[in-house]
Amino acid sequence: MSETKKKIKPGQIEAHPEELAIVVHYEVQEVSTLPDGSQKVISKEPGEKKISVKSLSDKTNVPLLATEIIEKCKLIHPSKAGQVEELLYHLQNRGKKEAAPAAKGTTGAAAAPAGKAAPVPAKGSATAPAPAAAPPPATPQKPAGPPPGTPQKKAQAATPAQGATLNGKPTAKAQSRLDAEAEERAELQQRRQTQAMQIFKMQQKQYEQAYVNKLDSYIEGLYEEDMNLKVRATGMIAQLFRNTENFETLLSHETLLQTLARVLREDGKRSIDLCTNIVSVFFSVSNFTQFHGLIMQNQVGALTMDLVDLEIKRTEHRAAEEGISPAMVAQKALEASQGQVTLSEREKKLLALIQKQDRLLYIAFYMLLNLSEDIEVERKMKKKNIVVYLVKMLERSNVELLILATTFLKKLSIYKENKETMASCKIVEKLMKFVPVLNDVLLMSVLRLLHNLSFDHVLRDDMVKHGLIPKAVELMSVPRFQPVVLGLLYHISMEDKYKSLFTFTDCLNRMYDMLMRVQDLRNTPELIALAVNLTQNPRNAETLCEGDRFDKMIRRAFQTCDELMFKVLRNLSQQDGLAIKRRFGPYVEQLVTLLRAPDITAELFVEVLGCLANLYIPEFDFLGLVRKHDLLTFLATYAQPGAVDDDILLEVVMFVGVLCNEGTAPLICQSGLVATLFTLMGDKKEDDEFVLQIAFTFHKFLLHDETRTMLLTNTQQVVFYLVDLLQDKNKEVRRVADQCLDIIMDTDEEWAVRIRNLKFESFNQEWLDVVSQPPDQMAAHARPRHGYDDAEVDYSGDGYGYQIGDQRLVADFDDIGGGGAWGPNDVGIMHANYDGYEGTYDEEELRRGYAM
Repeated sequence: MSETKKKIKPGQIEAHPEELAIVVHYEVQEVSTLPDGSQKVISKEPGEKKISVKSLSDKTNVPLLATEIIEKCKLIHPSKAGQVEELLYHLQNRGKKEAAPAAKGTTGAAAAPAGKAAPVPAKGSATAPAPAAAPPPATPQKPAGPPPGTPQKKAQAATPAQGATLNGKPTAKAQSRLDAEAEERAELQQRRQTQAMQIFKMQQKQYEQAYVNKLDSYIEGLYEEDMNLKVRATGMIAQLFRNTENFETLLSHETLLQTLARVLREDGKRSIDLCTNIVSVFFSVSNFTQFHGLIMQNQVGALTMDLVDLEIKRTEHRAAEEGISPAMVAQKALEASQGQVTLSEREKKLLALIQKQDRLLYIAFYMLLNLSEDIEVERKMKKKNIVVYLVKMLERSNVELLILATTFLKKLSIYKENKETMASCKIVEKLMKFVPVLNDVLLMSVLRLLHNLSFDHVLRDDMVKHGLIPKAVELMSVPRFQPVVLGLLYHISMEDKYKSLFTFTDCLNRMYDMLMRVQDLRNTPELIALAVNLTQNPRNAETLCEGDRFDKMIRRAFQTCDELMFKVLRNLSQQDGLAIKRRFGPYVEQLVTLLRAPDITAELFVEVLGCLANLYIPEFDFLGLVRKHDLLTFLATYAQPGAVDDDILLEVVMFVGVLCNEGTAPLICQSGLVATLFTLMGDKKEDDEFVLQIAFTFHKFLLHDETRTMLLTNTQQVVFYLVDLLQDKNKEVRRVADQCLDIIMDTDEEWAVRIRNLKFESFNQEWLDVVSQPPDQMAAHARPRHGYDDAEVDYSGDGYGYQIGDQRLVADFDDIGGGGAWGPNDVGIMHANYDGYEGTYDEEELRRGYAM
């Protein structure tokens, strides 16, 4: 008599056309099981389930939400995670589009200048994303009020995770990158599933068709003594587990999983086919997160790790005994397939064994990857050397196994201890042979792993040592690899010692082409980050400016008003040599015009002002520039403390220093900037960068009569402040302050005497404090010299000797008068002699002598 059951077959998954929901289509089938074990569908009834999402804002963690949906809805297979994520992103973007009309109605014309969006990070990468840009809101006035025409900052989104947006929705380029990332993840997951199915089919060829109603007979086969019968039984059971429709029957069996785990534990070492069959059973179960507990209860994860360890040791033993590695056999097999050589019987057997090993290792690591969704399980794997085992897989030649191993290693590489283990296993050296490689999927997986590893400076050094820079540069022109390759090169370029290595590659040429080709640099954050780093190196800067490249770059910057392009130009302007600075000469007036534009954004304002602040060109007519654009009055409005942000204020200080020359000095005095900067120095005395730049600007003021006179006459305290800076902890601040004081001493005799005295007091303040006290208090302030602690110096004994460690020293005071040894009772005599010795000079002469 036939048995009838109802089964649910999941179907298409799509976004709800109107609501914030995902719709899962399915089919309810009435299935009859015939006496011979075959099944027949009697009826079908379509259905659908709507999964509503309460909210989907920019702050929503879409991958996590997709995982929760899959866990709660049994109709969605875990392999559909990528598709669910894509649908959620679609719903998120659709909601933003619906909100866009309302936003346009409120922002009006103000929305136009905010058309440039912030960069989008590659989803799943380790690089830090940049904040998104939104239309500038109305900025409330501070009590003091900013200067008229103050550039407004673009409002930043609440979270950087939303990527590049325009009016609340991703830009076309950003959305394209998101789609490409999702497609890549889905492709990789589908590839792994396909490879697993191929392994299953290969195993299934050895056996006839399996039926659920014969499960008990298959289980009985697990108790047979004959290994061939056990292997056959496990193969039939594995075949049943490949059909998810059988899960209800199989998992409800009381002893099936326990028995399989026992057989794996007891007989796994005796047959690789037995291991593959049983591990494939648990792999099928591991595809469903809700069943991971069953696998852990039977300790299959630990058993699988032991099997992996055994197979690796077998491979190493064979290589040591016979000198044959899997890579050698694979190479010989490739040559045989091309008709170059003929395999011997021994080599054919080895090839078959290695192929079986690869299949077992693939299924084993795939199952462990599924189980590692639980971070606690992943930690246990780490303790059992999962990282070492995966790195050893890089020595094998099976492409699919290599893709799986690098994917797993990428997941593990986000933890420092795992990266340290990878470094000890020389992972970079093993990965470099795959850059480049013909298989694009493997190459992308390797590059992503290298990108994660490049956050570690030790591993970055290894990458450079093994020649990654020229290899990665060659991949810059391949669109698919561009984001990850640029991110990888960016990490390497963070090290100053490696910046010059890029000069000898084609990187700068390709980078220039990309800078000129990309419409909005915010859509390529890795490119702009690399360009900013590399242009800090003088040789790279010169190479980038060769020929007419500089002129084309700056013209494009003026055309697009892209602050990121101006950021690159600002780096170029920072170079010490005048050759690059002089290239800016024809464009200085255009830069000032852009700086004074009423609709300029705060970000662009800072970069343009930063360029101008670096352009000290001796022959340039700054006087004509100042008069034509009333530049000093313009800058004076920004130099007020609290009027603008500190980054703008700092550039204003630097630009004033650049403008100061013999011709502009009288105009600077009239603008009130001298007194303003002195006040600013007091307000910013805790900020080393402000103190340094203001001190340097004072240095420029002191070079010219008008500004020097005003600085010393109206702000006399500036000298005392500069003397105080001689004790600053910052070396550069001390150097500039000393130079300023030298100029004052060279130009004003009255100040020269006072400064010498002030310097003496500054450098010898502690000594002066001691000698100014009564003699009976001087001993209390005495300290052991030459770096010895009080505990190390013993002044006890005969009165004229003292002990330092194990060495006894005796003082001889003949050189200073008094003659002979003296003891504790002679202290008064010593003081009397010393007082007489000191009395031959007055205090002013003493100080002058020290100053000289």
